[in-house]
Amino acid sequence: MDNTRPTPVKEDIEGTRRKLEQWFQERRGHPVTVSDLRIPEGSGMSNVTLLFNLQWEENGATREEACVGRLQPEIARPVFPSYDLAPQYRVMERLQAHSDIPVPPLRGLETDTGLLGVQFYIMEHIAGRIPTDMPPYNMDGWLLRDTAEPQRAALWRAAVDTMARFHQLDYRALGFADLEVPGQTPLQQQLRYWQDYLDWGLEGQGHPLGQAALDWLVANQPAAEPVVLCWGDARIGNMIFTESLDSVAAVLDWEMAALGNPLQDLAWFNYIDSTFAEGLGMPRLPGLPSYEETVAQWQRATGYDVAAYDYYLLFAAMRYGLIMSRIMLATGQDAEVQGNFACQLLRKHLERMGIIQAGS
Repeated sequence: MDNTRPTPVKEDIEGTRRKLEQWFQERRGHPVTVSDLRIPEGSGMSNVTLLFNLQWEENGATREEACVGRLQPEIARPVFPSYDLAPQYRVMERLQAHSDIPVPPLRGLETDTGLLGVQFYIMEHIAGRIPTDMPPYNMDGWLLRDTAEPQRAALWRAAVDTMARFHQLDYRALGFADLEVPGQTPLQQQLRYWQDYLDWGLEGQGHPLGQAALDWLVANQPAAEPVVLCWGDARIGNMIFTESLDSVAAVLDWEMAALGNPLQDLAWFNYIDSTFAEGLGMPRLPGLPSYEETVAQWQRATGYDVAAYDYYLLFAAMRYGLIMSRIMLATGQDAEVQGNFACQLLRKHLERMGIIQAGS
């Protein structure tokens, strides 16, 4: 193996395994064995995931730990224009040190691409159950087949409680005051980002539905908003639940974290579930509390005003529509760039709010 060049992760699993051993040994100062290294199916659009076991000797006994590696994606047409692992690692690091929000114990971040060719970080594998995205949990999988309605309700409420606790944290006390931009509100920053995303992600083609949503959102920004560190991708598919399903063992995927009104997380949480139901023409999973009940539970737990909820529901619809359109374009599904299910659901929201006329 050539140790002077980055290892192509997917093509050279054995080379990756050996270099991970080297990486751990340099940091721990003792021999470490990496075994059972594998890449789960479906890994690679927004990130690459590695699963492996770590073994070492300590006080005369063999210790073992299951680990997860998250790698920066290396594809020709990525979902996002930049994908720096350091900010999301920083979020988890701060939450682990200064809050009771459960995140996986961290084992290290590598921003030097000289070893594997991309940035990566390692965290401990957390046992538990994650609702499936593929297939959507309301169509198939363990949450549909192996649980009763009261268990699903308990899981959902535990997720909302955890999200609400997160939204009560002071982002300055966590060390994220540096995300503030003088002269701009967090919402203005985010709307600028998503306009830039539309221009970049659609590669000059434009996006009439996304642009209509963005124009309305820019013109109707709520005033005097609360500001917290927002998760950015709040959904039950980004949580590990305990086997009892009534509590959250870990919160995952912080790559979209940003300052903003916490309503954007609540709206995204409900909206993503609605994409699996109304978006795909399927019923919601029986037993899940209604979206109205979810908003009420979150409001009771946080004390925040929810008057701008519909604004942030459209904000969620715009974001998801643009992301799905980018994925369609990046994967060669040009016919679905404007016609995918996420864009059709965005259209419905624009029509319901009177922003565009039905059938336009």
